[in-house]
Amino acid sequence: MENPYANARIVGVHTTKQARSLAPRSSFSVALEALRGALDDAGMSWDDLDGFGSFGTDWPRNDAEWAFQLDRQWKWSGRGVDADALMEACAQVSRGRLNAVALVTAGVRPAERTVAPWVDHGSQWTAWAGSLPDQPVQFGLVARRYLHTVGPKALDAMGEVAASTRNFGSINPDAVFFGRGPYTAEDVLNSRPIADPLTLLMCSVVSDGGAAIIIAHKDRAGATGKRGVSLVCGDSLVHYGVYHQPPVLDGYYEMSQRYRDTMKRAGITRDDIDCVEFYDHFASHYLLQYETFGFCGKGEGADLALAGEMRLTGRWPTCTDGGNLSFTHPGFPVVFRYIEAVRQLRGEVKDLCPEWERGEHTYDPAICRKVRGADTALVSSYGTPTVQGSFVVLAGD
Repeated sequence: MENPYANARIVGVHTTKQARSLAPRSSFSVALEALRGALDDAGMSWDDLDGFGSFGTDWPRNDAEWAFQLDRQWKWSGRGVDADALMEACAQVSRGRLNAVALVTAGVRPAERTVAPWVDHGSQWTAWAGSLPDQPVQFGLVARRYLHTVGPKALDAMGEVAASTRNFGSINPDAVFFGRGPYTAEDVLNSRPIADPLTLLMCSVVSDGGAAIIIAHKDRAGATGKRGVSLVCGDSLVHYGVYHQPPVLDGYYEMSQRYRDTMKRAGITRDDIDCVEFYDHFASHYLLQYETFGFCGKGEGADLALAGEMRLTGRWPTCTDGGNLSFTHPGFPVVFRYIEAVRQLRGEVKDLCPEWERGEHTYDPAICRKVRGADTALVSSYGTPTVQGSFVVLAGD
């Protein structure tokens, strides 16, 4: 099967400072900083861009505003930053229809605001039962259903995956939770209850920050002197709306075969994946994503986690920057997931190893988060506790 993304590469990445608060800065200013940094990483300028996708919390969700601010004319815009946007951008660049595309995200909460900005009038009440607020309650209901289906071991597994991810963040100097660990599964399970069965340490951090990536022709990757990262395959499926439906599991399992078929057509199996960068909104959904994306069978995500396969010493190190739980979570942070995969594949992983800047790592889990010999990564932009899921597989040249 011909790869429609064959000539495209992710050639530039950048993350800004991540913090519990960056106020009084605006998310637009943080996004501009991220975009400049990604262009610098790619050795490119504003004038190279003719495609754009964005997600932010305090600017109009209209990329025409960006075109005006940057004095540009986009040939492609308005597709957001999720896996669908990345797939389309890579396809357009690969076919020669676009020169370079930026995907940019940022979020900064106003200083006077105490809740996350995405808890707005459109998501305060869910359609099926009027639960408030949106995310913890809905995810908690799905997690409780999963526990009912799989059994008590699933709760222990949630503690394991959350502890592992938070420990990656604890040794990542750029993470919001840097230096806060190490954590044990017991620490996670015994933390303050939020929405049964979810505890505080099973939930994403709410923070501020920005990130951007640049997609361009593969020749540009060669010009940077850095390892090119390509899109091997991807897929997405949407059943119904965000946070607005009952906590059923059927859709997750319905998606699983479709995703396995997508990877099979691309000649990829789970054994080819070296690291996993899930959109880890809550600990319960690691387990569902392991099952959905074919790393194990139905109901076996808990067994995989309890075997330690998501740790640095495991088969599929997962959320190796600390993820949404510990690194950062400013709005819809899927761009950060792409960037961590790129950095792992490039060997540009910042941790506590003395020679990390030279690309030399100890592989000691107490201080190191670099996946040994990483060539292929799976990234998800899973987004909601209802049935909306997407993924891409990235590989280094």
